[in-house]
Amino acid sequence: MSVQFRMPQDNSDPAGRDEIRESNLTEPGQPFNDQIRELQTEVDALRRENEALRLADTRRRESEEALRRENERINAIFSALDTGQSLIDLDMTIMWVNQKTREFFPENDPIGDTCYRLFEGMDRECEVCAARIARSTGEVAKIEKYIPHRGRWFSIVAQPIKDASGEVVRILESYTDITEQKEGEAKLRAAVEKEHLRATELDAILASIPSAVFIYDAHGAVVRVNDMVRQVIDGTPGPLETVRFKKLWATFGILQPDGMPIPIKATPHYRALHGETVQGEEMMITGLSRGVLWADISAAPIHDAGGAIVGAVAILTDITGRKRGEEVLKRHAEELTRLHSDLKTANREANLYLDILTHDIGNTENVSRLYTDLLLDTLNGEAAGYAENLRRSINRSIEILGNVSTIRRIYRASPELTPIDLEGVITGMIAGFPAGTIHYSGTRYQVLADDLLPVIFNNLIGNAVKHGGPDVEVEIRVDEVDGEVRVSVEDTGRGVPDMDKYAIFRRYEQQKRGVGEGLGLYLVQILVEHYGGRIWADDRVPGRPEEGAAFRFTLQIAQGPG
Repeated sequence: MSVQFRMPQDNSDPAGRDEIRESNLTEPGQPFNDQIRELQTEVDALRRENEALRLADTRRRESEEALRRENERINAIFSALDTGQSLIDLDMTIMWVNQKTREFFPENDPIGDTCYRLFEGMDRECEVCAARIARSTGEVAKIEKYIPHRGRWFSIVAQPIKDASGEVVRILESYTDITEQKEGEAKLRAAVEKEHLRATELDAILASIPSAVFIYDAHGAVVRVNDMVRQVIDGTPGPLETVRFKKLWATFGILQPDGMPIPIKATPHYRALHGETVQGEEMMITGLSRGVLWADISAAPIHDAGGAIVGAVAILTDITGRKRGEEVLKRHAEELTRLHSDLKTANREANLYLDILTHDIGNTENVSRLYTDLLLDTLNGEAAGYAENLRRSINRSIEILGNVSTIRRIYRASPELTPIDLEGVITGMIAGFPAGTIHYSGTRYQVLADDLLPVIFNNLIGNAVKHGGPDVEVEIRVDEVDGEVRVSVEDTGRGVPDMDKYAIFRRYEQQKRGVGEGLGLYLVQILVEHYGGRIWADDRVPGRPEEGAAFRFTLQIAQGPG
């Protein structure tokens, strides 16, 4: 800033003695010598005054030179500053700038321009202006401001310059380009926010994990735990953070499943800190107020971007309840094994008794039927009718015994099924009934079944003939529906009421049935289900049960019609 201070130059005689007044020389009555002395006195005074003026001029010149050098020094200082400097008039006109300002705004000469036009390319004063604040308040004003016109951030300090009366006459404004600092701050804020978000996400993840989570630094000190740690390790005194794993290992007493102490170097936490990932190892923790804790522990190292191990994470899941349950299940399994062995023994004995009973009853019934046939040949009248009823009862008993034996065979048979020719089974059963009673058009399907398949047709056809009356007609149809074989055995008998269509397959113990009655349909049902099918009672004519019954069942196809 070039500030020049100049002393006024005036070579006039302040004493007014440059003029020689002739009147003094010619004044009458005064001696000439007196006039000479008086004149000499004035000349001496004039010389002294001129010498003083000369000395004053020399001092002024020296002062001006010192002021010039000071101005140059100040200008050099301002020019050397890394901040822009400008001297602004009260109307915001720029009066002086330093070299840095010219570097900031090299496109034009700032002198004489207004600060708001130079900085922001505006035709009016800025809404937020440090110079205006300093001008109005008389105090130093500091602001940070983004200048869209320049695309830069500036830190601006406005210093008011006051006269002797304290009035603001100029404003010295300093401004520093802080764009890189602001960009760095923005990046730092973004990084902090990102780190905060990651920490929040980590907290949420840790809170959602139903296991105790420990996070260690590279030295084995606990730096973070989740809330489950307190629930799993109940009654732990003091904070766990900053506690080293070695102390935890010594405090809690970690044992192997066989009860032997585990060395610290064999623990999942230690191994993870040395680069190993450990998956689901069971251990016992004994040093807890709650008693022995069974834990499933996994651990893994934490690496930084360069691959160095900076910590480890360990997850401890309380499996005490599971281990106790396993002990209960083990004892239960042992008990079941014992019971199963006892049941097998009892089953063998029961089957032995049933085999003996079935064999002996069968022999007895055959002998009884033989004698009944002989009696019928010798009796007449009412006695013969009694003998006939006796024979029917014996035949019914033999039928029941056969059904029971068949059911035993079903439950004892292997579940493996083989292809069976359905045509051969149906025609073989039809041959055992009166000709003309059964209508059947044939089929070429093979189904998955076993040698008990004829029992189904024997029971269903026999049931239709038995209950349909003397003029009953039976029709057997075979169709393929939804990838299965559907067999229908329909009759023109009295039909099955809707209320009985489900109950008819119930076991024969129902009170409204006689001894052994209904056992045949129950046998049919368990056979069909054994073959992977289903069976149901229907109307031969839909919606009109009085016009006959239809028993339909499905079988799995082994081979379609060839």
